[in-house]
Order: sequence, then structure tokens, then C-alpha cells
Amino acid sequence: MTAVDTSRRTRATRRGLKGVAGVLTFVCTVLFLLAIEQKQAVEAWAAIRDGAVPAVQRMTSWVADGASDGVSGLKQAAQGADRPLAAAADADVVLAGEFAPADEATRETVGGAAFVRSLIQLESGDVFRTRPLRIAAGRERFVHDGQTFAARFGAPADAQIELRQIVPHARQQAVAPTALCGGEVPGAVALLHRRGRVDMMLFRARTVVGADAPAGSLCGVWSFRER
Repeated sequence: MTAVDTSRRTRATRRGLKGVAGVLTFVCTVLFLLAIEQKQAVEAWAAIRDGAVPAVQRMTSWVADGASDGVSGLKQAAQGADRPLAAAADADVVLAGEFAPADEATRETVGGAAFVRSLIQLESGDVFRTRPLRIAAGRERFVHDGQTFAARFGAPADAQIELRQIVPHARQQAVAPTALCGGEVPGAVALLHRRGRVDMMLFRARTVVGADAPAGSLCGVWSFRER
């Protein structure tokens, strides 16, 4: 065998090994995603398919924010706060756009609302920057000894309620107090998105929304309809 033949065979072997490495990388990625959870796996794979750079940037921001919410926060960062899950079982669009007040109480206290990427902008002047926490079932209670989300919103027990944490607009800043919470700092919002309608709960800071939350954690409840 000549030196030229040996060199060609070596290059061919290297190309083959690179191909195998690429296939193994793909398989490992899919297996990792499937190990997370079915739903999150599909969405995370979509994020990789559509472009890995934005996902990496979101996860870098998650680490910079303290990475205090563990694996759940990592999955949410990979999914992206700018592409929130639909917050109701019968919702067929992602929550985004401008909404008008759906009742007199909402009109008098907050006015309309706009959902722009991770921001919730209210006509009252409040602008909340958020990131996903989890999806709660309508049957869950939002405070100790209180109503369920379904009862308060008039929704099915299996409705999906999107919980978002309110975070500072910039690093080394604090979340500003709001008159909607009696001058206290807000900590989380709960959103139910149904066709053409959004219901929103606002909770005070240092509240873990759910059956263990104190009764006074809830700041208020407002309803909006699509403009």
C-alpha cells in the first residue's frame, strides 16, 4: 500500500469518526431532553431547532440572576420566558398583545394591559418584568384556606394557570412597590388565558403561591378582554 493510499484511508476514517460523533451528540441530546419531561422536552428541542444561541443567552441570564430555582428554573430558562406556555387548556394562542379591561373594577384600578415578551404593562403605570415559575392546575388553592384558581376565575378544574415571578428590570435593582399591593412590593402573578380573555392575580413578594401562602398574600384580581 502506498503512502498516498494510507493518507486517503486515514482521512476517510477521520470523516467517519466525525460522522459517528455527530450522531452520538444528536442521540444524547434527544435522550437528555426526554429525561426532563415529555412536554418540556418537545419545547426545548424546538428551541434548539430554531436556534441555540437565544437559549444559551437565556440560560446565561438565569445563572446571572442567581440560579436559585434549580432544575425547574433551568428548564424554564431553556424554554424562554419570551415564549410562555398557554395558560388554559382551551387556549390556542400564546399570550401576547393588548387587552382592554373586561369589567368596571379592572377599568377603575388598572385599565388595560399589554403583554410584550416577558413584560406586563398596565395602563395604571405599572410595568412588571417576569419569568416563568410553573404551571398550576385550576383545582389548586392559591392561598391557605382560600379558593382554588378555578373557583375564583370561573374556570375548569384542569385549567392551566401560568405562574410568573416578578423580577427587577435590571441587575442590582429592586422590584418597585405598587399601589396595586397597597404600596408593597409585588412578587408573582397568576394568569389564566382563555380565548380572547385574560384573568390576572397579583401576589405580594416573599409569597410562594399555593395552599401554604398566607391569606393576605393576594393583592387583587383583574380581568381583561382582547382589543
